Amino acid sequence: MTLTYQLDYNDFLEHQLFAASKSERIKKKRLNSYVIITGAMFLLAYLFYNSNNLPLFYYFLFIGVISLLFYPSYQRFQYKKHYAKFIMDTYKNRFGETTNIHFTEHLIEIKDSTGEAKFDFLALENVTETAAYFYPRLKSGVELIIPKSKVNDVSQVAEELKQLCERHKINFIEDLNWKWR
Repeated sequence: MTLTYQLDYNDFLEHQLFAASKSERIKKKRLNSYVIITGAMFLLAYLFYNSNNLPLFYYFLFIGVISLLFYPSYQRFQYKKHYAKFIMDTYKNRFGETTNIHFTEHLIEIKDSTGEAKFDFLALENVTETAAYFYPRLKSGVELIIPKSKVNDVSQVAEELKQLCERHKINFIEDLNWKWR
């Protein structure tokens, strides 16, 4: 099976957001900042309540509730903004470049503007399918991006990837409901 496609800004952005959402380190960092910001607001409200400073108590209580409700959305927006800048700096020269991926029985051959690479299929850790992409992940940590919108027959690609994974005892993960959260 040979796939030929071109990646654009949105493909790289979705990949970065997907990778971030699966990273335990980033999940922990996001949770910690949410707990610290929200907890600090409620702690300040409590301290001002104990010192009978009701205007500041109500102010920090209000900010705490706002943080509790809206900080996750704000955080998602900030992470997306950060990754968008990162992609524009790092991958801007790769937008629109043609990528060829050829899957054989034992090899994955990749050709793009940066060069050629061949990987033994045993170098694959897993293949994840989302609603819009396939992400074959190598044991080295590198993930390939295969946009479903840019391949001809998505069901055939999915079936062939599943069969190759089954033959080589590699995990095929269906995460069709994935969203950046």
